[in-house]
Amino acid sequence: MSPYLFAIYIDSSVNKVQSCGYGCYVRNTCVSILLYADDILLLAPSVSSLQLLLDVCERELEWLDMSINVKKSSCMRIGPRLNAPCSCIITRIGGEILWGDALR
Repeated sequence: MSPYLFAIYIDSSVNKVQSCGYGCYVRNTCVSILLYADDILLLAPSVSSLQLLLDVCERELEWLDMSINVKKSSCMRIGPRLNAPCSCIITRIGGEILWGDALR
């Protein structure tokens, strides 16, 4: 029951991310945010878009008195620019989300 209640609780975060226009789309359907139990996956077409998506998501989570745990979070790039150097993703409170090469 807990995953369902969590999804209802953070539904406003999903709506904010979907309406901001920074993420990924498949046939005009926003796929920028995916939820599974208490995990949130943000998908963006670029590093700068990912930073904007994170900012939108964090603002809404702060309103819900929640925060992102940078120790349990990571970023991953795919595609032809996989190994190109890029900027760090920074949370609103200054935490750095590290880049990884695999997801669990």
